[in-house]
Amino acid sequence: MGGIEGLPLQLMIVIMVATMGSAVIMGWMGNIDTPHYISSLNVEENIVYIEDGEIPDIHIFVTDEDDDPMSGVTVRIVNSQVSHPDGKDHDVVTDSKGRATLKGWVLEDYPVGTITLKISAYKSGYTTYTEEVPGVIV
Repeated sequence: MGGIEGLPLQLMIVIMVATMGSAVIMGWMGNIDTPHYISSLNVEENIVYIEDGEIPDIHIFVTDEDDDPMSGVTVRIVNSQVSHPDGKDHDVVTDSKGRATLKGWVLEDYPVGTITLKISAYKSGYTTYTEEVPGVIV
């Protein structure tokens, strides 16, 4: 008989622990921030004309998920055949208005034709965004 009398008490303890555990998990999940992301990376130049392997200045405008300008976003060209003469990755960072200019990049192998330049933007806490921009090699 002692086992039957103790059953309701054990059941009550299990129910209380499960209820408290659920409350803790729900509270924890309520504190999770919604993910932030880069909404767009706009390039002023619709087509980039590359002459003698030199890529002209490319003007960038970056916005967030609310379409607000994003400052502090690192931007670079990520094509493998594109580099910067100083040998570094030569990233640029957007200003307070979400703007940046890629300058001085060169195309290492440039037969006459077309290319798709891949421009990537990233910022800590945000998803990375890549935009493809058509280029014409003349």
